[in-house]
Amino acid sequence: MKLSAWTLAAALLSTTSAWQLEAGSQTWTGSTPQGCKAVLIPRGTQISWRGSRGASTVQFFNVQGRCTQVYRTVMGVGDINASNTIYGFVVKA
Repeated sequence: MKLSAWTLAAALLSTTSAWQLEAGSQTWTGSTPQGCKAVLIPRGTQISWRGSRGASTVQFFNVQGRCTQVYRTVMGVGDINASNTIYGFVVKA
């Protein structure tokens, strides 16, 4: 009986994302940190972030083509409204 409980727990952990980012109708997920990802999230879009250990922080960038100057940062879990157009994001541990 213990073996099946451990098997079930392992299966659940393997299918659970370490992070999830939702912006309007767009969704991104991952199980590890994410380097600079080019996106287009229009101004005024509601954004939801759920991170966990290993990938807990998301940083947004509002300069097209560059992930150098951070526009907004969300740690752990949070919702924000994009007051500017967002062109990229990075997920950090």
